Amino acid sequence: MNNKLNKIFEIVSFYDECRWSDAQNYNLINFYKDGLDDDTKLLTHLLCYITNRQMPFARIFDVGGFVFSELADCYKKYETNECFNLLNPKDKDSFILKKSDEKYSFIGKVFPDDLITNEYSDCIESNNRVIFTSRFMPIDYFSILYTLDILNCNEYKRSLSFFISKVYENHKDDKAHLIQKILFSLHLLSYYEIGQKNHSDIGNVNIEEVIKRSKEIKGILNNREKFNTEFKKFLTQKIFGQKRAWCCLRDFLKSPKFKSYFRESMKLHGLTEIEVNELSGIIMLHQLELPGDVWNNNPKFRNCIFKDTDFENDNKTSFNILLREYWENNPLPMEVYPEQFDITFDFAQRMCEKNNCDICPIGHLSDKGKEFEKICINDKDKFCPVALVGCGYKMMCKRQGECKLHKLLKFNTILSDKEKMMRAPIYKNNKSMTAEQKKIFNLLIKQGDNEFALMYFRKCAKENHTDEMKCRIENGLIEGYGMDEDD
Repeated sequence: MNNKLNKIFEIVSFYDECRWSDAQNYNLINFYKDGLDDDTKLLTHLLCYITNRQMPFARIFDVGGFVFSELADCYKKYETNECFNLLNPKDKDSFILKKSDEKYSFIGKVFPDDLITNEYSDCIESNNRVIFTSRFMPIDYFSILYTLDILNCNEYKRSLSFFISKVYENHKDDKAHLIQKILFSLHLLSYYEIGQKNHSDIGNVNIEEVIKRSKEIKGILNNREKFNTEFKKFLTQKIFGQKRAWCCLRDFLKSPKFKSYFRESMKLHGLTEIEVNELSGIIMLHQLELPGDVWNNNPKFRNCIFKDTDFENDNKTSFNILLREYWENNPLPMEVYPEQFDITFDFAQRMCEKNNCDICPIGHLSDKGKEFEKICINDKDKFCPVALVGCGYKMMCKRQGECKLHKLLKFNTILSDKEKMMRAPIYKNNKSMTAEQKKIFNLLIKQGDNEFALMYFRKCAKENHTDEMKCRIENGLIEGYGMDEDD
């Protein structure tokens, strides 16, 4: 059991490394304008994730991101202390719109950009303003309203990063739970006991009730004893059900883009370089939980990895709880941790749902992945096909010597003709090959004339060029490419 699951954890860690190696592997926010400060971008990200339920991910971050980034920008620049008007349904200039069907949507104030005009024309109002309606609109409205109201005080200065820096200062002595306590604070900020809401509640929103709730939350945040009491309750079970909060915090710590925004904002609010590095270091990442999306619980994937293990017949316990249990009770490499299984969001759709077990590295652990070796090209000048096919991630090949997946699985690589010739003894050992001979060899490789290149290998020692070879070179049929001619 241990050996198989340990290897699966490491395979997943390989994909996770690929995922975060380049920003293009992850959907980014369509900000309404350039030049927003880092904290505004972080707050926009949080607002987008509040609405991230049962909707296409791209629509939330393209359309929602456009509207919420303008809302966040206006919120931070609002001249008076009373920010409720920005989300007041009775204010015609607010970011909330009552539609003809008596339901509400978020609405921006600026004209749509090209992305929305070309791809989301259904999100443009008749007056050429962008509208965004989340799947759980009434609840999402109150989550955002509560979030902005709590931050709207002298203590937090309408700044999400300042809010997080305060939590860090209050609990940095408890490093074993620091990330979990930051997550709990985000839960208090945006999700704590909101309850069921409907559209009529938006129209009848009572600002006094909003302020009362904010006071209650601040009472927990600012009293360490109360905070720890509530945190212990949260830690027993609720911590595994915080998909949106975990995704948001995970992005702040791992995303190529948002990690830089987060780091700079934390330093701006008093954290040292050492503290910022520690906050996003591997020890802290161990505390991240798998968000628990439907793809994480994909039955094909789950049944596959738990086959012949102690978890095989446990269909009731949440996937992220089982991963945490296994991780805490088995020796695993330092760079491996449960949250990395979030790659199943991309992996399960491409591999499990399409029955691509024959080319799957996990299938390679059993007799299912018989064709897996055929998708590795071992060419550092190309993207890794294993990452592309499995998850759609772009990462350059690291070749056998550096590839963690190859070291783990020790599979045979299908070498290209060029790679075979590069490894050929006559190539490695022929120290007498002149610069001109190397140039000709490179020309042949570029042209793809592998048989002639191999022939040329054999002739070089004798410095005997065939008439046919000379003819092809003289007629300009070969272009230069290949090995270092100064070797």
